[in-house]
Amino acid sequence: MAKSDLQGIRKILNEETPYFEERADYIEKSQLLEWTAKGDFFEKIQKKLIGLGAKLLVGPRGTGKTHQMRCAYYSCLDNKEAPLPIYVSFNRYLRLEAYLSKTSNAIDIFHSWVLAKIVIEIAEEHDISLDMFSFNLSQLKQFVDESERQIERSEHDLIIAEISVESVKQYIGCALGASGRRRAILLLDDAALTLTHDYMIEFFDIFRSLKSTNISPKASVYPGTTQYGPRFHIGHDAEVVPAWLNVDDSGYTKFMDVLLTKRIHEEVEVPKDIMELLKYASFGVPRAFIMMLREYSESDRGTAQAKYNAVLQQRKESVLAEYKSIGQKVPQFSKIIDSGEYFFLETVEQLRLHNYQNIEKKGGDYKKTIIVGLTEIPSRADRMFQFLVEAGLLHELQDVSHGSDRRTIRFIPHLAILLQARIFTKSRGFNASEIAKILNGKSEKHPMRRSFYSLLSEDQVNEIALNLPPCANCSASRISEKQKFCHNCGKVLVEVSAFESCMKTPLQDLPLTAFQKNAIKKHTKFKTVEDVLTCQDPATELKKAEGIGAAYAERIFLKVNSWVDEFLV
Repeated sequence: MAKSDLQGIRKILNEETPYFEERADYIEKSQLLEWTAKGDFFEKIQKKLIGLGAKLLVGPRGTGKTHQMRCAYYSCLDNKEAPLPIYVSFNRYLRLEAYLSKTSNAIDIFHSWVLAKIVIEIAEEHDISLDMFSFNLSQLKQFVDESERQIERSEHDLIIAEISVESVKQYIGCALGASGRRRAILLLDDAALTLTHDYMIEFFDIFRSLKSTNISPKASVYPGTTQYGPRFHIGHDAEVVPAWLNVDDSGYTKFMDVLLTKRIHEEVEVPKDIMELLKYASFGVPRAFIMMLREYSESDRGTAQAKYNAVLQQRKESVLAEYKSIGQKVPQFSKIIDSGEYFFLETVEQLRLHNYQNIEKKGGDYKKTIIVGLTEIPSRADRMFQFLVEAGLLHELQDVSHGSDRRTIRFIPHLAILLQARIFTKSRGFNASEIAKILNGKSEKHPMRRSFYSLLSEDQVNEIALNLPPCANCSASRISEKQKFCHNCGKVLVEVSAFESCMKTPLQDLPLTAFQKNAIKKHTKFKTVEDVLTCQDPATELKKAEGIGAAYAERIFLKVNSWVDEFLV
């Protein structure tokens, strides 16, 4: 979806809350630059994005990857001495996921879709002619749009056959010549295609191949689950740039203070100590900090403690719901996600007991323990752990190795949930200043060490497995995730599709108003999300409903589209 479309959704849905806007996608250029919290952490990332070489900007959702990329883009756009910036978002990649089980050339379509989006961005933003190609801009945009809508046409074959990494590199060379610049930076946002392994491997092959002396690709990815494929080597093909600031970092609160002054331009009635707690509860995610400030300031609860408790509870529910949504998008991972939630909450409980023991033992000399050191991790738990990191529930630290058989994984569980579990004080009362002092103080030198099997039993570990659907023909269980044919009857196995699950969602399950749901049900032929998105003229169909005019029809259509984009991210 274009940036203008995203901004349009906000305006049409009357959701403009400029001072509390948490997503960089919806912020205008002038506001983005004015509200940016600069400092050593920010400047270090900007230097990497604008500089030479391929870079991977790593962090979970909300850590500011898009913000960083857009700032780099705008800082270079009008500066002729800077590299030529090319910003492209791939947040709609899951709309192509169904091709993997439907067509034999799914990878070719995806490959061409990635390159087409880069070419479109250069053509539109830098006004570079497509004379070197036999297709025009309108045809290329139609290919991208229809590929995302699962529409295959013979006209697309020309684009798929012609567009290539080499032709795109040549086209970028044309853009460099026209602009008088020596090199380009490719800012490839939302590149962590973690729910489609085949696409992810293909993407990083493209990423690696685009790299040259005058083209520096940069991609934003998730920690934990991003897999780069056998031909891509971290450190050699690209440098990792962390976008997620550690809550235990000495400059953490200073960064949050700068963020506060830059992003909140009106008086926020939040007590100083509670403000301090919310900084930590955001867990290094700027978007979360802004959301919690908004929730606190808009709360109608009577006391500061009641407001704070409600905000923490809401944050806990939100991060756990986002984590569990992975299982909804890709049902084969549902058992792994469930096991991960149990593991996470058990880890929080163990940390609570560990801190309580230290409070009793050390009294006034007590220091918080928030780091967990985990040993004896079974290989089948790796993916479970990776999903927790991707969702931002665990902040993974550098591993400690004590030999080939003694690896210790270190991580910090989400601080909002640690605070909600009251792990830093045994008192039944609420003393915000005391908790803030503990958080701002030093941590214990050593982590809480646990064996993986002290958190999950062997039976529970055995439950960490893929939830694969049986053969539709003979009901035989699958042997592996990559199995294409039934080992019992030989029939082709149907793969679970996140895109198709999204498309089959009834419109009555979407967050529409009661009036909208009733009007759609009574007066239109639309039953599912797919009905709306595949309709040639959805506005006309929606206008058949009594009380729905042109503007209201567009509003409903954008709501459906916005929901799909959120689901498929």
